[in-house]
Amino acid sequence: MFSMSPAALAAPLARDLLRHTLPEFEARAKTLPLSIQEINEALPEGGLPRGGVVELAAPRGLGRSTSLALSACASAQVEARLRGTSATAGAWCAWIDPSGSLFAPAVARAGVDLSRLLVARPPVEMLAKVAVRMAMSRAFAVLVIDVAGVPGAFGQGAGKGERGAPAAGRREEDLARWVNVVRKLALATEGSDGTILLLTDRQAARPMPLPVAMRLELEQVAEGRLMVRVAKDRRGRVTSPTPVVLGDRSREKAERAAGSEARPALSRA
Repeated sequence: MFSMSPAALAAPLARDLLRHTLPEFEARAKTLPLSIQEINEALPEGGLPRGGVVELAAPRGLGRSTSLALSACASAQVEARLRGTSATAGAWCAWIDPSGSLFAPAVARAGVDLSRLLVARPPVEMLAKVAVRMAMSRAFAVLVIDVAGVPGAFGQGAGKGERGAPAAGRREEDLARWVNVVRKLALATEGSDGTILLLTDRQAARPMPLPVAMRLELEQVAEGRLMVRVAKDRRGRVTSPTPVVLGDRSREKAERAAGSEARPALSRA
């Protein structure tokens, strides 16, 4: 009859109990890998930092920051299911979408379980308050806040087609206010396993950098080809632009990971 010594039995148990303190597990516990491996390879620890605010800055209209945020949501949901049984529901994620631009079929194609995604569409003037309250709830593994063009670009001092010419001082005042908002968001998620993603306009003027844990700058140089740069990191690991080639392979990986079950419409608040 096959048997194992007490020492042999204790080794894997101790390894599991100490998984959050052993150095080899430290990076894994502190980061959320994306379902796009090509992006993970361009990041210092192979994923997005947990317990902090991450800024995804891309030229307005590029859409790649949205793709990365969806990838983070899909990854968090898959991770939650893997920690439990096959019947375990994925983690809850939330998306604050004041412009109403989130497209449900694209969300499903990214591998996100729509039944575990809450979409909030507050008025622009309530965006900051709603974001802070949702962050303080700590109910979401990933909270995405679409602030691309906000503040200063949703009609506050700028007319239609006048995005670059707001009233004197208005854009600077609004961006300065968001510096304080980001500090509140960081305090709300500090020490948690959640990640807050801010989708911003890379080309928007700002009086000072936002106090985020990481700032990723994205630029599309060709179809399916990005330049990814870590412009800010809480540990000082700033990188030069890294070329990343994307393709259908990344999307297929996300879809296989999340399964092929039918998904309902977006949940809204």
